[in-house]
Amino acid sequence: MKPELPKDEKLFFNAFQYAAIGMALVSPNGEWLMVNKALCDLIGYSEDELLKLTFQKITHPDDLNEDLQYVDQILSGALETYQMEKRYLHKDGSIIYVLLSVSLVKDETSSPLFFISQIQNITDRKLLEVELVRQATVDMLTGVSNRRRFFDLAERDFLRGGRYNEPMVLLMLDIDHFKKVNDTFGHGIGDEALKQMATVCRSELRSIDIFGRIGGEEFSALLVKTDAVIGRQVAERLRKSVEKCFLTTEKGLLKFTVSIGGVAFSGNQYSLENRLKQADEALYEAKSMGRNRTVLINNLTVSETKDETIQTSFVRLEWNKAYECGQKQIDEQHRILFEQANMLLSAMMARQERAICEQYIEELISKISEHFYTEEQLIEVAGYPYTEDHRQIHRQLTNEALKIARRNKTGQLQITEVFRFLAIEVVSQHLLDEDRKFFSYFHDK
Repeated sequence: MKPELPKDEKLFFNAFQYAAIGMALVSPNGEWLMVNKALCDLIGYSEDELLKLTFQKITHPDDLNEDLQYVDQILSGALETYQMEKRYLHKDGSIIYVLLSVSLVKDETSSPLFFISQIQNITDRKLLEVELVRQATVDMLTGVSNRRRFFDLAERDFLRGGRYNEPMVLLMLDIDHFKKVNDTFGHGIGDEALKQMATVCRSELRSIDIFGRIGGEEFSALLVKTDAVIGRQVAERLRKSVEKCFLTTEKGLLKFTVSIGGVAFSGNQYSLENRLKQADEALYEAKSMGRNRTVLINNLTVSETKDETIQTSFVRLEWNKAYECGQKQIDEQHRILFEQANMLLSAMMARQERAICEQYIEELISKISEHFYTEEQLIEVAGYPYTEDHRQIHRQLTNEALKIARRNKTGQLQITEVFRFLAIEVVSQHLLDEDRKFFSYFHDK
């Protein structure tokens, strides 16, 4: 039912319909009562289509709660009007940024009749703002935080962590012999090496960690809520991942490595600049010891680390040469799985926050899935007659791993469940029992 219009209906209709910006009359529950052509053109719906929807349906989910709060305030009388920037979902799925101005029309008894909404398209302005922010904060070559942005974010988390005495690890990473890379292969290839290293490191770090390029071939990472044990594991994971990088060039294959220096600490009795200097000294030591290695200074006190060190080293899966089947790729993947599993166990024993453990679980599941696929292909080629049975066991283990991930998200996961799955179901029952059945197909070759 359309609302009652002002007396000069033709004048109102023309002003409404031919306005250069989007105009709408909206019911208190969100239904579109009247919309003009500018609004329809803006969000891609015909008038008939739009009148069958509510504003809630086309509002970006991240902006809806704020909009509804304003609606409640204006209906309660706390506000007479409101204005906000929000996003609409275009009919084609794209995002439209708008400036929304809203006022409420009431009847003679002060009961709400409808909202008058004015909607201006500010997409170009917002995209320009995003681009300007990107240029000011992102390293244009690698796509990671630039020096200024890194220090802004790191200083924020440094002060917050210091206030709560949380353990942190600051890492400095430097590509080895980078000048030689540029001199031999050219600066274009050197740039590609920087981009590849940045991509690899970013993929290995958590979303809550701060990572950026601070100059030349130097990068830095601040690992929050991380002790020396976990910090060293993360640094080694970064180093090994970069070690696997390569670039195919006209002058041949380029492989490169990285040296990493770091410092583990808590509190903010020293400045971030001072901690960076300590990490840089550790980096220099890593370089002087032959490069492609990690040196980590542990400035955490005994009282801060002794419980975590005991806990994180107490529950651990140990690799044994007897686990090797003789197929190089399978054996290497098994060792990687042991390493990933120990990172997860260490994180849980150190009572790392759920989001951190969740990332380790996701990484472990990803590695498990990758390994299972590779192993199935290799044992089938080797002529193992029970490959399909083995594939079914893999599916069962994958399902169990996914259940563990779900329980972690709900906060129900216990360390004993994870250890039982890894030590008993994966290592004892699968690796030492099921996997051994195909070992001879590789040892005998």
